[in-house]
Amino acid sequence: MYLHRTALLMIIGFYLTGPLLLDWWLQPDAPWYRPFLIWLVLIALSWLIDLRRSHRDV
Repeated sequence: MYLHRTALLMIIGFYLTGPLLLDWWLQPDAPWYRPFLIWLVLIALSWLIDLRRSHRDV
């Protein structure tokens, strides 16, 4: 199994920053829509990556 350097760096980055992001996400005084904004950003990034990939495949 071959793992790209970028993917390996992303995994290490998520491992190191995961607890900080989880604490930020679950703050009790945070606005109620914060988790929805985070999911919206993740969905938009996924869509953009897929859109770029589909244009290269054609």
